[in-house]
Amino acid sequence: MFQVIPFATPSIIFGMDTIGQIGQQAKKLGAGRVLLVTGPNVKEAGILDKVLGFLKAESLDVEVNIQGRDTPEPATSVVEDTAEVARKGKFDVIIGVGGGSILDVSKMASALVTNPGKTKDYFGREKVPKRGKPTIIVPTTSGTGAEVTKHAIFLDREVNVKKAVASSALLPNVAIVDPILTMSCPPHVTAAAGMDAFIHAAEPFLSKNANPITDALSIDSIKIVTKWLGPAFADGQNLDARYYMALGSLMSGIVLNNSGTSLVHAMAYPVGGEYHTSHGVTLSAILLACFEGILMAKEEKMVRLAEAMGEPVHGLAPREAARKALEAIRHLLKSVDLPVSLGDLNIKDKSKIGYWAVEAHKEQRLLSRSPRILSVKDIEKIYERAF
Repeated sequence: MFQVIPFATPSIIFGMDTIGQIGQQAKKLGAGRVLLVTGPNVKEAGILDKVLGFLKAESLDVEVNIQGRDTPEPATSVVEDTAEVARKGKFDVIIGVGGGSILDVSKMASALVTNPGKTKDYFGREKVPKRGKPTIIVPTTSGTGAEVTKHAIFLDREVNVKKAVASSALLPNVAIVDPILTMSCPPHVTAAAGMDAFIHAAEPFLSKNANPITDALSIDSIKIVTKWLGPAFADGQNLDARYYMALGSLMSGIVLNNSGTSLVHAMAYPVGGEYHTSHGVTLSAILLACFEGILMAKEEKMVRLAEAMGEPVHGLAPREAARKALEAIRHLLKSVDLPVSLGDLNIKDKSKIGYWAVEAHKEQRLLSRSPRILSVKDIEKIYERAF
């Protein structure tokens, strides 16, 4: 079979101290006035001052917008407020520096400058008609891949569920990935973001949308994260670990953008919206149950996943070898103090399973990629197993 493979990335600059190029990149995009969107942790870590120095060295006029929020994923109102600042300021370029939520706000706010309406009008696939203001996206964690994707995740307070805008119009113009900027990331964030990166490689690898290009990136990303997440968690000043985690995260973000996630993300959105648990932590808690639920559909690829994680599968029956992947994932999660079940998050109330299953089933944008066709009842059973 001859597969047609569409493939998209921003312009990517990766490596130690590459943040020094941010002023030049902004000027290439026609910047005179720049809106820099960031968060308080970035300021406290000294990263903001560093970025401002490089921008002002190019004689750029910069306004800083420091975000605050009361939930792990930003509510849509945060995006609208930021877009209003961007519109009134007549900025030429919007730069996002921070974790995934900051980057998502930056991308979506840019789009709202040139498109009418509100964030909720664009939930779903390819609903944003026009590109926004040019964006430069700079991650300070290794995990979300937001710097190279067309996705942005927000909390819809009306239904208390996380929802996604997935549109090519949100793909950043430039991604600058500097591992040095992740050095101040605390262990629990390193773990949650790192597991997010792992899932962004592994879940698309098992999906219907996988292709030879993304499979190659997925396998390498899985190998990298499996090897280096523990060392990065144990010692945030380990330069090798930070470098390779940033690289693995970048690679898995490219996979995410070009093959997409499916079941794990669809099932995480209702739980995260209900309990306001962070994205990587929620994904971790349901990951094993979800992969168990699709094991019968992707046994051969599960074996390859186990091999990429360093499991000894030679001589084993395919069924046994595939289960080695689940064992390896469980070990990786536990090694960095992440949950392996909803119970580990102290979520014990099963009464919402029916509602969660209905909401998850609505995410056909994601579930259409699942290797197993799932009914609401099927999803309920997977949630049950996740406890």
